Amino acid sequence: MTQPEASASDARSRFAFLTSIARTRKLQYGLLGFGIGLMLTWVGYLVDYHALYHDYPSTLSLAVIRGLHEVTPVHYFTDGFALILALVGAIAGALQDRLRYHSSHLEDLVGHRTESLRLSEERYALAARGSNDGLWDWDLEHNRIHYSARWLQTLGLSERTVGESPEDWLGRVHPEDRAGLEARIASHLAGTQGHLVAEYRMRHADGSYRWMMARGMAVRHPGAGRPHRLAGSQADVDERKRMEEQLIHLAVHDPLTSLPNRSLFLDRLTRAFQRAAKRGRRESLAVIFLDVDQFKNINDSLGHQTGDAVLVQVAERFRAVLQEVSDELRREIHETEEGFTRASAEWTVSRIGGDEFTVLLDDIRSLHDAMRVVRRLEDAVRTPLASNGRELQVTLSTGVVLGPAGYRRPEDLLRDADTAMYLAKSHGRGKCEIFDEKMMATAQEQFRLENDLQMAQAQGQFRVVFQPIVELGTEHLRGFEALLRWHHPERGLIPPQRFIPLAEETGIILPLGAWVLKEACRNLRAWQDSDPKWDGLFVTVNLSLRQIYHPGLEELISRAIQESSLDPSLLHLEITENQLIEHPKEVTSILTRLRRRGFRVAIDDFGTGYSSLSVLQSLPVDVLKMDKLFVAKMNASEKARKIVASIVGLGAALDHDVIAEGIENERQLRELRTLRCPLGQGNFFSEPISPEDVRKVILPSFKPSIMDRRERASGGGR
Repeated sequence: MTQPEASASDARSRFAFLTSIARTRKLQYGLLGFGIGLMLTWVGYLVDYHALYHDYPSTLSLAVIRGLHEVTPVHYFTDGFALILALVGAIAGALQDRLRYHSSHLEDLVGHRTESLRLSEERYALAARGSNDGLWDWDLEHNRIHYSARWLQTLGLSERTVGESPEDWLGRVHPEDRAGLEARIASHLAGTQGHLVAEYRMRHADGSYRWMMARGMAVRHPGAGRPHRLAGSQADVDERKRMEEQLIHLAVHDPLTSLPNRSLFLDRLTRAFQRAAKRGRRESLAVIFLDVDQFKNINDSLGHQTGDAVLVQVAERFRAVLQEVSDELRREIHETEEGFTRASAEWTVSRIGGDEFTVLLDDIRSLHDAMRVVRRLEDAVRTPLASNGRELQVTLSTGVVLGPAGYRRPEDLLRDADTAMYLAKSHGRGKCEIFDEKMMATAQEQFRLENDLQMAQAQGQFRVVFQPIVELGTEHLRGFEALLRWHHPERGLIPPQRFIPLAEETGIILPLGAWVLKEACRNLRAWQDSDPKWDGLFVTVNLSLRQIYHPGLEELISRAIQESSLDPSLLHLEITENQLIEHPKEVTSILTRLRRRGFRVAIDDFGTGYSSLSVLQSLPVDVLKMDKLFVAKMNASEKARKIVASIVGLGAALDHDVIAEGIENERQLRELRTLRCPLGQGNFFSEPISPEDVRKVILPSFKPSIMDRRERASGGGR
């Protein structure tokens, strides 16, 4: 900035400063007071002059004023009157300036506060609308409540239908919740609780009840602390409460069947156990453990959607039956030592996992009531279940235990019912067992056997042995049946009937069966390679239902044949007659596909089922294997002999090979020859032996079948 510009700026600043001073009331009022003081002094001089000379001076000079001072000394005082008035004026002006300042500041402050209040009220109104909560304000001294529009709207009400009485609020609260709400309000007003928070159900205008949550706080008189006002909000929390109830329900119920789950069942069992123990009732509880037989096969063959539909229908039938039986027991009157009584027969049915269900019967009279329920449950599932246009027949394996006598923990009842069920399952489908002490030892033994089975294959404890199948007329060797044996290091040889069902149940049968299949094909290839005359030998391998339903079965069998370079017609796949009867459509479809690949199919244990001739004609079967029970009784029972003759004749009529199993002596062999049974196997010819013994003992002792060579030369088996 240049010097002239700086000078001009200073001049403007001084001018602005002087202007601001000139505008102040202090200066203005001081000058005004000084002027008035001078005027009054001047007037005083004139008045005194006129009083002395009865005239007015032409000019009021200094000499005249001095003369007046000598005549009237009071003028020495009045000469300072102008200064006094100037000072008074300045003081008055300063006060006026201060008053104007504070007045202007107060207006600004009031305006600012008014605007802040307006904005605060606007924010509160927006927050109230945005929060979706209804507001209420309770005047405790006059016992009136103001309800906001939103409060009314959440309940479908209007101002015309609701007054200001507290009863307009509390009267709509659900009867079960009102006492709790009033207690919380009273506790807050008494100062016990710092805030009012309560959830309760309120009646909507449409008659339904909806969950609400109230929050509030009391306003108290200063000093005394007595509340005179209670204000707060009410929010509709019905959807949240419904979700909470649903989550709680899912936590203790099975999502598929809506039955109680294991956790809820154990809770109810514990309560019933404690009640029974307190009343001294020794056998007033029953736990029934039910398992849907062969449910895994339904899942594997028809899919999990069908399996789920089966479980839902079973659960619905269980519920209906238990309600019916419970009502019947309540209507029955029985005479006891205490007089005539009725059974309450409370019940709970739950799904504790997979295809397993449990039933708790509380306050029953005896085992008779429990077995009555079991029979009704079994009857309920005998009617076929419908799913996707199919009719499915299921059975139940059931275990029953009574308590609380002899038990310290309620969960032990469930354990023993489970044990009884597994024992029932080991005896076949549709069986029921009542728990006793002997079952515990059996269950523990079964548990140990299952653990050993898990490790047996990895430790090489299994062996595949082979039993010869011969032509009964010529005793020429036709083939072998591959059989699985378990050589336990401590228990010795474990019979197949003990571990095969367990292997199926645990799923070990799948890798175990695949291994047996490969071993059978590998050894057959080795025997054929040892001498060309044995190139017509076949081998039969048993398939379980679980293997049949496995989606990789066809690929597994084809790979085993390819790896061993065998003719597919030399592999015979055995299934039991009962497997065909129980699952005719599914099993038939699978076997038909296998047969198209060139494999042959045999029905094992033929004659023990109830196959009709019409069904047998349509089955994709090449061989009938007669059950050894008929062979064993053939010489002692004419009826058994006729059955054997019928099976042989049926095979010939249907152009199927027939193999008689279990030939133990010469007499049975002669009888079978008389009945023209073509093939047979049994200990009479050879016990099941190792592949090495087959090569060393069987092959040198037998001649090859001429018939089999002719069949192979003509293009293979049927």
